[in-house]
Amino acid sequence: MKIFYVVLICFSLICNGQLEIHPTYLTSDKNITSQKLEKTDDINLFHLSKVQYLGRAQASIELSYTDYDRDNPILTNNYERPTDILHKRYKDDYKNIRLFADIGQTTPLKRTFPDLTKITEEEINIQLDRMDKGKEQTKEIPEITNYYDGFPVTIYNEEDKDIIIGFGNHIPLELEALDKENNWKTIYSRRIYSCGVGIRYIMLKPKQIITVFQPRLSGNFKTKFRYRLKNMLSNEFEGKINEDYFKN
Repeated sequence: MKIFYVVLICFSLICNGQLEIHPTYLTSDKNITSQKLEKTDDINLFHLSKVQYLGRAQASIELSYTDYDRDNPILTNNYERPTDILHKRYKDDYKNIRLFADIGQTTPLKRTFPDLTKITEEEINIQLDRMDKGKEQTKEIPEITNYYDGFPVTIYNEEDKDIIIGFGNHIPLELEALDKENNWKTIYSRRIYSCGVGIRYIMLKPKQIITVFQPRLSGNFKTKFRYRLKNMLSNEFEGKINEDYFKN
């Protein structure tokens, strides 16, 4: 009987640990879930890792896709304005956070482009120049939205204090992959905003998770990947990428 209770407790701890880092994510926008998902081999198509969820872990989490460039409403209670103290803290290594890339799930990403079947690049540049000068557009720029195959990457704060996890609406993950010689290579390093004025730090509180969606890359080379967040690494997972990215 004692053995049974020990096994039951261990099983419970394992389940709770699993729940903390990979809940099931459900997209509430039926328009997105009904779309045909494209694949991309472009590692720069989604330059920023935008936050889709922040809060306590649950078995399943229903959310709406967010695509804010800098300020995300779901992060309101976790923003802090930069100070010299926070700048110093952000340089410190993490002590205990967990990253989990759940490639078993599909979480669509969307990207909006100018519709070049309805407007020329020259016309787009004219309208953008007018907007930069504070003038009204003389012609609306038509847009088209594409949807891409992706998966969630969840970060869990096991530390006993708030940690700086990112800034604006971006978690600066780095992507690494094994090359043909079985060496880990950085595919892309820490990404930042081109202009950081007014951008606030994102604080992740103890026992909270934060989730971004990452694109499922395509390519001619099958290998293993992992994400890095400063000194912390995610689980390894299989995928494909264009071999040319190892040459840069």
